[in-house]
Amino acid sequence: MDRRAALSLSPAACPLALVLAGLGLTVAQSFGFFLPVPAAGGRFDGYAALLAPHLVASFAFSALVALASVLLSLACGTLIAWRIWQLSPKLKPLALVYKVPLILPHIAVAFIVLIVFSGSGVLASAGHALGLVATPADFPAILFSGNGLGLILAYALKETPFVTLMVLALLARLDPRLVQAARMLGASGTRVFFTIAVPHVRPALEASGIILFLYAFGAYDIPALLSESSPGMLSITVFDLIFQRDLALRPRAMALLVVMFLFAAAFIWAYVRLAARLSSRERKL
Repeated sequence: MDRRAALSLSPAACPLALVLAGLGLTVAQSFGFFLPVPAAGGRFDGYAALLAPHLVASFAFSALVALASVLLSLACGTLIAWRIWQLSPKLKPLALVYKVPLILPHIAVAFIVLIVFSGSGVLASAGHALGLVATPADFPAILFSGNGLGLILAYALKETPFVTLMVLALLARLDPRLVQAARMLGASGTRVFFTIAVPHVRPALEASGIILFLYAFGAYDIPALLSESSPGMLSITVFDLIFQRDLALRPRAMALLVVMFLFAAAFIWAYVRLAARLSSRERKL
């Protein structure tokens, strides 16, 4: 490769080199190399510590929250996009209000959920004012109840507009005559949605699902405000191990980061294999 070609690739190669260097340092520290302070124990102690029950529970909790929020976002986003696509041209500009959560930072969305759904928030205060509960504290607990519902709501609020945007991009290429023909043949609105719209926008749902799942699985901003203490999200656990614990625990934190990276890579690989197999089966049919 000549010098000119190398220079043209440098804007993309430099960030990639930094990412690979950081990944390499993370792997090295997970095995006890290049640590800020010497760590006692063997090279695999960091990974062995990840089998602790609270870390296994945290991993399962993070995956469950990510999966539930993605499924809710995909369902709501697809339905909203379908309804917007059916609007008349005069009303469609008004539907742009769905993009408002897109411009909000994730931490702002977390604050909105906290203000609305907390024990002293808008819903609890409204329930008390309407006489539904004796005090705001008697309102059913939604946040910090141990089931991750607050996290799921926050991620769904932030991610649904993204799914809507992706789905609308594909619905714009859907021929309305297909829907009209199905209606003339007696298909109900629900049947049209599931047999015409959903298969047409499946690529957008698949891409959105992967992106949003991996982000929710490893993000820190929303869990910093809304995550339960036990079991907590893995991102909170990693932060605590790195910044609020003994430096001797650095191998454990780095091993957890490596496992999270491998899980994300395995998730993408498994999905690509499954999608390819399903596509080949459809072609055979």
